[in-house]
Amino acid sequence: MKKLIVVIMLILSVGCVMAQHTADLGVQVGAATYWGNIQNVNTLKSITPVVGVLGRWNFNKRLAVRGQLLTGNLSADGSYKGAFIGQSGYRPTATPAAFPADPNYVYNFKRNFQTAEALLEFNFRNYKIGKMKKEAFTPFVSLGLGGFYSRAPRTGSFILEPNPKTVIPPTVGHPATPAYYPAFLDVNGKKTNGFDVLTLTIPVGAGLKFNITKRLGGMAEVIIRKTFSDNIDNLNDPSRFQSPTSTQVGYTAAKTGLNNTDWFATLAVSLTYQLWDEKGNCALYDKLRKK
Repeated sequence: MKKLIVVIMLILSVGCVMAQHTADLGVQVGAATYWGNIQNVNTLKSITPVVGVLGRWNFNKRLAVRGQLLTGNLSADGSYKGAFIGQSGYRPTATPAAFPADPNYVYNFKRNFQTAEALLEFNFRNYKIGKMKKEAFTPFVSLGLGGFYSRAPRTGSFILEPNPKTVIPPTVGHPATPAYYPAFLDVNGKKTNGFDVLTLTIPVGAGLKFNITKRLGGMAEVIIRKTFSDNIDNLNDPSRFQSPTSTQVGYTAAKTGLNNTDWFATLAVSLTYQLWDEKGNCALYDKLRKK
């Protein structure tokens, strides 16, 4: 523990000596939601928690750059019409590799994700942590670039093969028993919910910064993110899965990327601590040195 404190003090001492601007460190908690190809999404059921850390370098009272790391979940429950859809977890004993088609087109997914982002912030008013009267709050906007990663969930809904020749017919004498379809597998043998996602994002945000004490600041912010992946909801190139023909074998990929419609957004509140000010005063360094 003492060694860790010494390392932190060395880093802070260099920053405090070189400081000409101000720097903040903070934590954030919030909620995330998704929208994309799934239809009739139950919004309340699709709100998921996120947590993160952030660091901010303030060039002046109007401009700052922020780096942040977030982790959390994205999920949605809704429907996807016109496709052969199966549900993970349902496997008939006699046919473990086949699944019944969902007659209600129910579709759901849930993914854990991590994202790293760099954002440029513009304050509409002069703002600085430490000012409790003037310059104590400001609305702001942010724009940046991020990286998003999500490991394949391997659970939730997935797409079934459309070719009726592969159908396992109902049990004789039991017309209510559904027909069973093999899960659609790509050339690597993976189902549609078996893929990792690694993509760039463009985050665009707006929010409010405000001071709590002379060293603590708060922030509330909404960020909407455009992704460059169409598979966050496990429906990569979704239109090819809809309305398969009676003679179709597999699914033919679309010729354009116009179906790339996966976005997600977060609403988060943050608590930030001023590491040092423009005069080189470094409260956290002073506290650690006294220990």
